[in-house]
Order: sequence, then C-alpha cells, then structure tokens
Amino acid sequence: MKKVYFLIQEWEHPASRYRVLQYIPFLKESQIEAKVAIFPDSFFKWMILFSEIQHCDTLFVQKKRLWHWQLWYLRRKRIRIIYDFDDAVMFKSPVDGGGRSFKRQWTFARMVKYSDYVIAGNRYLKSKAMVYNKHNVIIIPTSIDTDKYTIKDYSKSKEKVTIGWIGSKSSLPFLKELIPAFDQLAGEYNFVELKIICNDFFECKKMPVIKKIWSLEDENPDLQDIDIGLAPLPDHEWTKGKCATKLLQYMAVGIPVICSPVGVHNEIIKEGINGFLAASIKEWTEKIDLLIKNKTLRKAIGLEGKKTLESSFSLKANIPIFINVINGT
Repeated sequence: MKKVYFLIQEWEHPASRYRVLQYIPFLKESQIEAKVAIFPDSFFKWMILFSEIQHCDTLFVQKKRLWHWQLWYLRRKRIRIIYDFDDAVMFKSPVDGGGRSFKRQWTFARMVKYSDYVIAGNRYLKSKAMVYNKHNVIIIPTSIDTDKYTIKDYSKSKEKVTIGWIGSKSSLPFLKELIPAFDQLAGEYNFVELKIICNDFFECKKMPVIKKIWSLEDENPDLQDIDIGLAPLPDHEWTKGKCATKLLQYMAVGIPVICSPVGVHNEIIKEGINGFLAASIKEWTEKIDLLIKNKTLRKAIGLEGKKTLESSFSLKANIPIFINVINGT
C-alpha cells in the first residue's frame, strides 16, 4: 500500500478542505494510506515530522514553499514531493500592496523545481509552474462535493431579494468596491439586502447589510438564502491565479452568479447562460438589477451554473485525476 503524508495549512481553511481533505476518504479504496497534518511551526516539530515520514512514499505539500534544507532532506531520503497550489503565490496580493516579490518568485521556483509533480488550480497557475518544471504539471481545479450542498428551492417565496457574498477577510476589500452599486440599487428598491458571510464586515450608506459569521455547519443554508451571488476581483497578476471557490459554491446550490472577468472566471462563465461578467460599477449595477427584477432568469442561470459545476468542477469529476497523480500514473 502506498503511504502519503499530506501537509495542509489549517483544518478549516477553504484550500485545505477543497483541495485536500475532501479527497482523503477516497484514497483507501485505491490502496493509498494517508496521514494529514498541519505544517510544523518550529524546527523541533519539523524534526518530528521527518522521523514520521521516513517510511512514506510521498509528501504532499499544499501551497506553502519549503525551505532549501527541507527539500534537500526529502530529496536525500528519496521521498517523492507533490506540490499543490491554488493561488499566485509568486506575487503579492493587491491588498498587501501588490507587485512582484523576488523572494516569492525565488522560493516558488525552487519549490516547483524540487517537486516530482505539481498540481495547479488553473491554466494561469500552470503556465507559471511550467517555467520551472516543463513535464510534470497538471491542472486539477478547485472542486466541490455536490453531495454536501442542497439546490435552492425556488418554489419558496421571499419578501427580500438577497444579494450575497461569501469569503475571507482578505478578499472583503474587493466587495467593498461595489458599495456605490449597492447604494444605487437600495435607492431604487426597498426589498433588496446584502448578505456578507465572513469573519469581518462593512456598512453601506443605503443598502441594508446582513452580517453572518461563516461556519461550516451553516454554509449550505447560508448560501441557499442568497438569491444573487457575487464574486468581484480586481484585474491583477495575483487575482488571475484565484480558483473561483466562491463562484463554485454559488453554483453548487443553483444560484446565479455575477463576477469580474478576471482569470478563471472567464473560463467558467458563459455570459448570460450560466452567469454574468461585470467590469465596472455601471455593469455591476445593471446586471444585479436585471436579476433582481427577474426570478425566472435567476433560476435558469442558477441551474445552468449547477450543470457547469457538475461537469467539470465537482469532486466526482476530479477524484480519478487526483488519485492518478498520487499514484504517479
């Protein structure tokens, strides 16, 4: 039986859940024994880890770049390295000032060169990895376990139309840029509200804001409560590497999405069929307005989005690819 040691960021981090943890239950039936741990945070803990993985075939590293001495040790022990990343880790986030970082570029290049196999979350990320590893890079998109999400019940009537966003504090500034659109729509409709599912929030001048702390237990019902899902992103080298997790979460429950035409969004969304693209405040306002007015259109777009998810971005579709990479086939 093949033994694989998985290093993840955090147990409830979206990248850990969607790119590693949801695959673990399916490995045993493929004769793969898996152990999962959080990245060690001290030299002593790394020494403990190295003693544990001596008899493993593979170390699966999620997103973080290892130091040279760690990679040297793994190579010396002939432990196969699989590196998985779903963000443009070679660049700084625009929230942190953006721009290129020599250190990030250098550590990314080293990590990819030392890896026996690299899993990229989308085409853009694959192109960055192939500069340093031309033959062993594959795309596995962020995938959603559709069995854990329930399709929105459109037969239920609601007094309010809820515009919604789910995400982390680091991405909240991108949503905040849309406040002018929210306030304009609030001036036209008294039955529209904005729901933010996060661990941080902001206020609008006119638009009522529903503030909901994210929890794994409430994620499915919280998403179903949304009528229009939003995924704004600035056009930046870092954001082009995003893997559209929130977009896919909206699609999982069959709600229509509006997103920025950035990165993988352009690959997933077919304008007016399974979602909408918006590049300016005017476009965001117009397309949210269109969906506010038309419940039938919301349902049609949402159900097409669900089909898109199931065909290419579902866990079921990507389990065989993930297992093949682990097995080296």
